[in-house]
Order: sequence, then structure tokens, then C-alpha cells
Amino acid sequence: MIIYDKELVSLDYFYNNRVKIFQNKKGYRFSVDSPILADFIPFSKDKGLEIGSGSGIISLLLMFRKKIPFITGIEIQKDLFELSKMSIEENSFQSRFDVINSDFNDIYSDYSGIMNIFSNPPYLKTGIGNLSRNVEVRKGKFEIDIDLEQLVNRSSSILGKGGSLFLIFPYERFEELIGLVGKHGLFPVKLRKVLSFADGKPERFLIQLTNYKDDLKEDSPLVIYHSVGVYSDEMEDILAGR
Repeated sequence: MIIYDKELVSLDYFYNNRVKIFQNKKGYRFSVDSPILADFIPFSKDKGLEIGSGSGIISLLLMFRKKIPFITGIEIQKDLFELSKMSIEENSFQSRFDVINSDFNDIYSDYSGIMNIFSNPPYLKTGIGNLSRNVEVRKGKFEIDIDLEQLVNRSSSILGKGGSLFLIFPYERFEELIGLVGKHGLFPVKLRKVLSFADGKPERFLIQLTNYKDDLKEDSPLVIYHSVGVYSDEMEDILAGR
């Protein structure tokens, strides 16, 4: 039985209480971006690598749905690393999901040939907005330990032939990302825009990048809410793991 401080850490449930996640109550907590990305990533027979795995939510959801046979998560923050280890044990995924407490920039070459890389990376540049006083939140949201170009460059350099990099990112940085991937030998092959409401503008986008040229397929947009406070039918399915 895992013992944890209920004053500092919450045990949260996902996929209709079938996946359990430990999170710091006052630290960086996952958003709907995590299950959205987990849903976007297809089934594969090859191993996966998550960059900035945080409390482990995305990989845990992929493990539960058996989308990827084995995943290594890399998390630079020690507290989040410890929480993800607890969650792995709580869900009995020790044989299929391993987490390393390290900086991806330092160890990325150890994973040369990996076929599936995915990340919900820090999405704010350090010169924009106010930096949170909470270190965990600050590093989770701002490009302090890794920026977008480092992520794209390092991932491209280790991606196996025909492998894929999956990301979710703010739509306002779409053109910036497209410019970077072309510079570093990656090509977009699948895109999905994410909107809060059907009549709204894209706020985020999901993208699959590969190291071979192919036609870009754009899926219909994912609409999160049917109305204020009410999830769309598709979003309900995503949150339930259906």
C-alpha cells in the first residue's frame, strides 16, 4: 500500500476511475491536453519515449489502453518523477512504464532509433507573461529547461526511420513549429485543431511529425465543449477512455 501525504498530494482518477494519478495539490497539475494527446496517439507495436512526462498521466493512459507496449518517460523535476513512480506502482504498470529523472537535453542520444516520441511540452516563452512563483508550475508551462527548437531538433536526431513525434501545442505557435520542423528534417503528416466551442477559433493543435515526406492529413477539429461547462460527446468519450 502506498502511503502519501494527503495534505500535499491528491490521488485523482481517470477513465471512469480505472486509472489513478498522484499529483501535488499546489504544483503543476495536468489539464485536458493530456487525455487529448493520449487519444491522438495511435496504436503501435514499437516502444515509446515521453519527453517531460510530469506526473505520468499521458503514458499511464496509453498504458491502460495498451496503445504502446513499453514507454520510457523522462522528467527533469524530482517531485514529479517521484509522483509518477507512485502512480506506476498504483496502476501496476512497473513492467511496461519506466521513468528517468534527468534532462532530455543531456541523455537524448541514448534513445537513438526510437519510433514513437510524444510530449505535452512547456508552451510559453520565458519573455511572455508572468513567471509563476511555484517552480513546478513555472517549469511545466515556460520554456526554461527545454524550448521548442531543442525539442524538435533532439527528437529528429534520434527518431527511427519512419518513426513519429506527437505534440500538442498552442495554435498561435503553429507557423513557428512548421518552420522549425522543416529546418530539422521533419514533416507534418497528421493535424487536428482543438477548439473550445464549435463556433470558436483553434486554441491548440495536435500534430504528428515524421522523418519522411507524405501528404498532410487534417482530421476534423476536436470541439471540447457542447456548451459552457458541458463537454461534447467526443470529449466525454476521450475522458472516459472509450
